[in-house]
Amino acid sequence: MSSGQLHPELEAFFSVASRELEDALRAIISVDDSPIPNLDDALEYALGLDSDSTGQGKRLRPLLCLLVAEQLGGHRTHAMPFAAAIELMHNFCLVHDDIEDGDEYRRGRPAVWVRYGLAHAINIGDYLFTKIFAALLSGTDRLSEQKLIRFFALMTATLDHTHRGQALDINARTKRISIDDYLKIVKEKTGYYLAAPLIAGALSADAPQEIEESLSRYGLFIGPMFQIRDDLIDLTHGKGRNEIGSDIREGKRSFMVAYACEHASSSALEQLFEILDKPREKTTPEDVSRAIGIFERCGALREAERICEQLKAQALAALDPIPHKLKSSLAAVTEYLAGRTK
Repeated sequence: MSSGQLHPELEAFFSVASRELEDALRAIISVDDSPIPNLDDALEYALGLDSDSTGQGKRLRPLLCLLVAEQLGGHRTHAMPFAAAIELMHNFCLVHDDIEDGDEYRRGRPAVWVRYGLAHAINIGDYLFTKIFAALLSGTDRLSEQKLIRFFALMTATLDHTHRGQALDINARTKRISIDDYLKIVKEKTGYYLAAPLIAGALSADAPQEIEESLSRYGLFIGPMFQIRDDLIDLTHGKGRNEIGSDIREGKRSFMVAYACEHASSSALEQLFEILDKPREKTTPEDVSRAIGIFERCGALREAERICEQLKAQALAALDPIPHKLKSSLAAVTEYLAGRTK
């Protein structure tokens, strides 16, 4: 995770921690001999560890896990098993998400299912899922049995929330939704799985329960903020998918769609859902422009910016009980996330 807006000390930490994370990921997915084509090479491709990679993603969740552990007085090597596991979980979800959504690009290059074919991509995603548990078990030489059990329990709960949120998201694609519906979806789908690595970092450092609870609240605010910012980025800069308006083509019920459902005119909504419910391949650039125009006229883009600011303030307030150094670092990360354009 990099941004010119972050303090140089924080930038330096993320740079070193990112390299350590990638070393850990390589060790977890490595094979002693006889690599299988369309599987072992595909794991490297999905994780951005191949020699041709143009981007590995932000590595946001694992880097936050390692940051919390170190700045609470722990060792990032103790947090690394969960950090690697959450990154494997993230990429497993992305491989399957791209299949479910029909997205052909990820991080500026062909999605796994486009590169390797649908059958292989399902298997690749499933194999990434199994590596989550290999990552957690890589901590047996440095973590107590009690901590390992808590890591497994935290990962299990996170997977449960995320998949239930994904089901809500898929269900929503066939209907009109309210802002409350949207916020419930993103809390389940994004909030818990951004909170989990923060909790794991605190757990690895033997932080008090109060700190874990504060970090959990913080994560449940920045998760939805992150998702709404993603919804905005899709309409302005794209999300590494080689086009603006991928969510519109997908028919996704974004924050802007939920807001329009409550504030746009009936005729505007009729036009909007005609566009959203078209098959992806039949959605034209003109359709995307029309949908964005509907969002602009009903005030959805302004409201999305306002809600992001509100969630940012709530996230920062949740950090009050956190020790000063970590609080300051997470405040800087929050500002970075709130202002990102990619």
